Amino acid sequence: MEIEAHLNNPYVKLDKENCILTIKGKSYPEHPSIFYNPIREELEKCSDYMGSNDVTINLGLEIMNSVSSKYIYDIVLTIYNLSKNLNINWYYENDDEDMKEESEIFKSTFPNSNFNIISVEDIKDITI
Repeated sequence: MEIEAHLNNPYVKLDKENCILTIKGKSYPEHPSIFYNPIREELEKCSDYMGSNDVTINLGLEIMNSVSSKYIYDIVLTIYNLSKNLNINWYYENDDEDMKEESEIFKSTFPNSNFNIISVEDIKDITI
């Protein structure tokens, strides 16, 4: 599954073979359920595979509204409950204190994951 980024929707790639989910860009969709529910449905389809493999989530968000935060939390929680070994890489722009704080909240919520908070100059410039 791959979804190209648009004005207020992030780029999303679910690499089922390698168990990697990437969400990058701006997330404040007008209809978040329409955007995020298909991602969750795809994750549920590969739940058996995720349960027996390491899973990596790469999050690189420039901006995220509270509704998007809830949907992303639900997606991470779904994977967290399925995976025996979850790696989360949260990229934030080094001058974005709000996104850094959000990453720390997520980190405390998923204590049994390998959670990396990574400061970068510009989210647009990273390849994840």
